[in-house]
Amino acid sequence: MAGDHEDSSPTSDSDWASSDDASLDVTTLASSVLNYVYKVRLAQITTYHTLPTPNPDCRMAGDIMPTAQALSQPNDDEEQDRMDLLHHIYALILDGELHLAPIKSHPERVLDLGTGTGIWAIDFAEVPPNCQFEVDDYEADWVYSRPFDYIHGRELAGAVSNFDRLFRQALTHLKPGGYLELQSFRVEVYADDDSLDRAPYTTKMCALIQEASARFGKPMANMDEWADKMIHAGFEDVTCKIFKVPISPWPQDRKMKEIGKYFQAQQMQGITSYVPELLSMMLGWGKEEVDVLMAHAKRELVDTAVHQYGKLYFVYGRRPVK
Repeated sequence: MAGDHEDSSPTSDSDWASSDDASLDVTTLASSVLNYVYKVRLAQITTYHTLPTPNPDCRMAGDIMPTAQALSQPNDDEEQDRMDLLHHIYALILDGELHLAPIKSHPERVLDLGTGTGIWAIDFAEVPPNCQFEVDDYEADWVYSRPFDYIHGRELAGAVSNFDRLFRQALTHLKPGGYLELQSFRVEVYADDDSLDRAPYTTKMCALIQEASARFGKPMANMDEWADKMIHAGFEDVTCKIFKVPISPWPQDRKMKEIGKYFQAQQMQGITSYVPELLSMMLGWGKEEVDVLMAHAKRELVDTAVHQYGKLYFVYGRRPVK
């Protein structure tokens, strides 16, 4: 597998994070990031910044998978705020960038798979008329008549049953030299010391989520296979980059602490949104069992003596020019 591993190893402190309702409310935090200014490298500040008027040939297509193809997933206002907050976390990690693949400066056609609230697609298109949304199943046959310069998928772990097929279809629908890029957190927690001993319920919860998603046929922890599968599908220059991301504000480093603060809030909501359905539907857990597990995991989440972090994967490859 071609690739490199980027990891940040922030130092830590052992104080307790604030766990009051306001500090962990996703709606409040999502609202607070609306005017956030990111440190974006000027060479890649935006795709359509110089367009004086909308260009009908520059289109973003946001492809949304119908919920009938997956486990029931929440789609209320609070969950949409959580997804937008996760977008902010990505932006902090990438210093405002939206991708790592070395795509050309002004791609004309871009496809965003499983677009969620659409915030990534809108940010990428910049000029709203350049962005259109389509409801379709990206695991069915793709029927696009024109190829894309760039295909993007964020947080598709747990939403794809056949990555080999997905990669083959993406390759077919890319222009020569075009890129496919997937970005996703692995559903697992890590620590570089023994502090995970203080979080047995969190580690158990992640293992159960992995088991449940695998039984459902849409695994949430198979990112290490993606690069090899891309190569097998025919992609070139396949690269895998992995970032360590704090799950709570335990690091001393200012930027990493801020990322951890936001991640802690979205994780708190994410536990409530996804764990009950997965454990009850796929593993047969009862409500009381699930509630106890979630309560303990949330308590461990606000303990910054637990130096837990997640791994964020960026995997991209290029369709051969010839």
